[in-house]
Amino acid sequence: MISKNIKIAVALVVLAFSATSCEDFLESKPISQIGETDFFKTESDFTQAVVGAYSALAQVYSGNGYYSLLVDLRSDNTSELVAGASGNDAKRNIDEFRETTDNEHLTAFWQTSYALIARTNSILVRIDGSPVGDDLKKQYTGEASAMRALAYFNLVRLYGGVPLVTEPVTDIDASYSVGRASVQEVYAQIEADLTKAEGLLPVTYDDANTGRITKGAAQSLLGQVYLTQKKYAEAAAEFRKVVSSGTYKLLSVYADLYKAGQQGNSEAVLQVQYKGAANGLGSNLPNHFAPTGSEGITIPSGGAYGFNQPTDDIANAYTKGDVRRNNIADGYTLGGAFVAAKYVRGYVERETGGGYADSGADWYVVRYADVLLNYAEALNEVNKGPVADAYAAINQVRKRAGLADLAGLTYETFKNAVYDEERLESPFEGHRWFDLLRTDRALTVMNSKVSGPGKSTVGISTPIKPYQLLYPIPTLVVTTSSPAIVQNEGY
Repeated sequence: MISKNIKIAVALVVLAFSATSCEDFLESKPISQIGETDFFKTESDFTQAVVGAYSALAQVYSGNGYYSLLVDLRSDNTSELVAGASGNDAKRNIDEFRETTDNEHLTAFWQTSYALIARTNSILVRIDGSPVGDDLKKQYTGEASAMRALAYFNLVRLYGGVPLVTEPVTDIDASYSVGRASVQEVYAQIEADLTKAEGLLPVTYDDANTGRITKGAAQSLLGQVYLTQKKYAEAAAEFRKVVSSGTYKLLSVYADLYKAGQQGNSEAVLQVQYKGAANGLGSNLPNHFAPTGSEGITIPSGGAYGFNQPTDDIANAYTKGDVRRNNIADGYTLGGAFVAAKYVRGYVERETGGGYADSGADWYVVRYADVLLNYAEALNEVNKGPVADAYAAINQVRKRAGLADLAGLTYETFKNAVYDEERLESPFEGHRWFDLLRTDRALTVMNSKVSGPGKSTVGISTPIKPYQLLYPIPTLVVTTSSPAIVQNEGY
């Protein structure tokens, strides 16, 4: 049973701080819960606290956060193709835009996001006066700032204005009176955090620390934040830093992105990393993406739930010769018979582990290909037409996909070409719904694909309305904080 103290976002910051220590970045073990005031005393304490923040980040993108359900399932790229109980299947309701304010996944994502914010706040408020060495102090401040920014970036795009908590809150009663900041205020904090992180983080780490947030990751996230707000010149400037740094490059073979052992590859600007067979450090991605009924075939064990299966719409969007289409399997064989149930090879057939949430399959938050395409988009907007650098960026991605270079396009045709590439390059990595929102196409695109009852194509059978571009604030948050927190319009 969830206690009252974690029903509201800001109350999460007073939970006993559970951090971890590590031999290397992924091999961490829990320490006993301990009060924050008593905990932060040594450099080792802060080291454990930062790893604890990464542990909370892992929960957002796998674990209890169900990030992929809220973003990919919402889009036209994936659907929960296995019928659930009508009207009360939390996942299917998200897919079909029928979720209610008490949807368990909306509540879980809110809570895991604010748990991450709580851990970063605890670090940031104390580290300046700590005995941590100067180099590590800069690094830890940068990492915590970037993680907090990423949490708020997700929240503001999904819910709109949210409570903006930047310090630990020790007064429970006072926490219930914290209202929602405006969207503009939340973005201002995100920009400030990422700008600070960019100036503090290292370019790279040694192998034992692969997966930590780098300068390039902060710059890429900041570029996406600017792009989302249509600050195109600022976005282009951030992406240019990443491209010109020479730190990242595309893998030569697209399928290699999803092979085992690809943690920290040259294209991975920011991954949320997991470790299989390591006592709770694994991801549940193969279990969630494997078609229902395919346990023992597509994955060895742990359950196959079919939460996020590719739609025919995305499968049919690829042109002949596009190697990225092979990341979508059309089904599997059971008892000698073919079962037509699409799934994402990149999750289901990679590092599947030996049980539930026991996979080493990572989540790409940002790949270099994403940076190149976002850079091309921003340059086209700045110049009101494609320039040489914009063509160079998009054509790198297309060449690897086995497609011909683009040339001679107008502002409009290039823009649409970038939109298409953004969808086809990383359709199952949490970008599509946010891309539709950012480019003001969500209503038009989704409503053009409405199907009748029982004719599942992209998961919706009736047109969506403007208010559904945001999720409702979870009931638990509104009821414990009314009148400070008011529900989103339409819910």
